[in-house]
Amino acid sequence: MKRFFVVAVPGGYAVASMHAALGLVARSEHYARDSAEAEAERLNMQTEADLARARSTIAVQRQHAFTERRSVRWFEPDAFA
Repeated sequence: MKRFFVVAVPGGYAVASMHAALGLVARSEHYARDSAEAEAERLNMQTEADLARARSTIAVQRQHAFTERRSVRWFEPDAFA
């Protein structure tokens, strides 16, 4: 899913994304379309990598959520018992 895309603006091109409340939000401005497309592709790849990392972290947390839990507190034996 492409989150960032190239939009023509007066004087060049902009890398933009769609925001629910704000509409189009420009991330960067470029004179050449090639550099704008390269930046949009880089941002899309970075976003996908971040999402994959988050999914793997969630999977690891779910895997360890149902393991046996051990008490962390430890008391010395009571000498007067």
